[in-house]
Amino acid sequence: MSYIQLDHITYTYPSGLAPVFEDLTLHLDTDWKLGIIGRNGMGKSTFFKLLTGEIAGEGRISAERSFLRFPLPIPDETACGYDFSAVYLDTSSQWKVLREARLLGLSEESLFRPIATLSGGERTKLQLAVLFASEGFPLLDEPTDHLDAAGRAALARYLAAKRGFFLVSHDRTVLDGCCDHILCFERTGATVTRGNYDVWKEEREKRERADSVKKEKLEKERARLQDAARRIAEWSNAAEGEKFGARNSGLRPDRGFIGANAARVMKRAVAVRDRTIRAEEGIAELLKGYEEIETLRLFPEPFFRERLFSVSDLSVSYGETCALRQFDFSMNGGERVALTGGNGTGKSTFLKVLAGEVSACGTIDLSPRLKISYVPQIALYEGTLADYAADHGIDEAYFKAILAKFGFSQRDFSRDMREMSEGQKKKAALARSLCERAHLYVWDEPLNYLDIASREQIEKAVHSSGASLLFVEHDAAFTAAVATRTVEFAASDGVCCRR
Repeated sequence: MSYIQLDHITYTYPSGLAPVFEDLTLHLDTDWKLGIIGRNGMGKSTFFKLLTGEIAGEGRISAERSFLRFPLPIPDETACGYDFSAVYLDTSSQWKVLREARLLGLSEESLFRPIATLSGGERTKLQLAVLFASEGFPLLDEPTDHLDAAGRAALARYLAAKRGFFLVSHDRTVLDGCCDHILCFERTGATVTRGNYDVWKEEREKRERADSVKKEKLEKERARLQDAARRIAEWSNAAEGEKFGARNSGLRPDRGFIGANAARVMKRAVAVRDRTIRAEEGIAELLKGYEEIETLRLFPEPFFRERLFSVSDLSVSYGETCALRQFDFSMNGGERVALTGGNGTGKSTFLKVLAGEVSACGTIDLSPRLKISYVPQIALYEGTLADYAADHGIDEAYFKAILAKFGFSQRDFSRDMREMSEGQKKKAALARSLCERAHLYVWDEPLNYLDIASREQIEKAVHSSGASLLFVEHDAAFTAAVATRTVEFAASDGVCCRR
């Protein structure tokens, strides 16, 4: 066991105005299986780069161990797995890579293939095998991105058996399956909770409920005090005016007495005002740590018939490779259908057929009147968000309003989308789909790179809308919460088919 100490760390991006971290102080343990969460842009990856020394900020970082960050740089993509691991390990430690690869479910044959020929999931497992075979403390930056649901479950089991690591992930199921501490980066700073994600969420909800009750009491007190201050000011002004009022039965008003009385009333008013200010300061302090997750909405349109579409004997090939064979499927309005299965089993191919991006053989009953809103797995666009809205024929003001709910700032609207993070690009594609009135929403891995808060926003929007949704998603928690029906794809005899 050793400790990692961060003392008064401050860091600002070279092109940034506000610091990512300001006076950050943390005391962490290398025996912890630490999950790291927070909104996109809150500095999770930056935190890892500070630990590895890739960037430097103000303050001091003390650690007894060196750090190694996933994903590992691959210097030569033509090299085989063992050649790649030699960059990080000496020859005597190569057996450790084979041991870790077996634990991760990576075939030994994959270790001797050129890295460029490996799938995204195989690359992830190879890099994890090398990382855990090394002596460096493992920092895992979103290792689930290229893994299917089965791969993510296997990764959670693998990590649960390890002694210590730091893991940035937005997959709630993975965080629950392998973490014993959660570090959350928020606008007000960083907090550490002992337990997995469910424990952190329960503690967060308890705190928010307590803060909500306290805020309600403070707001009532503020309203009462403001009303009292108004009445006292009115009494004081009226009393002050009596000093110069008309004679009463021939007697002159006692201006000294009336003035003293008005002064006492005004003193009470000042005291009430000060108490009101303290109540307002208390409310402001509570709001610093309170992030309201704003509501997103879908606006589906009803279709003229119950069945939206159907396909039969559908087959798709890429050259000599069969991606889909004799596939039968139909979907009715109001269903939310999850397509599940391993990587390469044809799920995304089927969605591309419906979106008109891939040609297929077979019978497709798809009315030209059916409006489909399609979100691809990878969002590519050159231009600003305003250009993106214009090219897709959606209302720019509404589009920006949705992006603001996703956490976009005003300065993001003028940036080229090529400069944005993958999470921001995916949010832009989802925001565009949310703007579209459609009979059917077709989403391919919509949660890739999205933070947990955004995932929960999407869940609530889908549930409350009654929209018809056909989607591929490896986040098990999202699928369990959203899907009304699941269709599994499986590889069979070298081709892909539905099971």
